[in-house]
Amino acid sequence: MLGTGLNTATVVIFLELILAVYSAALVVNTDKKALKIVHTILGIVWVVLALMNMFA
Repeated sequence: MLGTGLNTATVVIFLELILAVYSAALVVNTDKKALKIVHTILGIVWVVLALMNMFA
């Protein structure tokens, strides 16, 4: 991705959104309630970080 002319902020935003989707998948596939809470919090953090990178 870096060789295609994209700047590093775009790559970081893309990776953070991938991690947010991965956290959502972990929430769906986890049976324990504590792990669902942890993955939900991490997913929210990834989305907030991606939004901060988009608008900062």
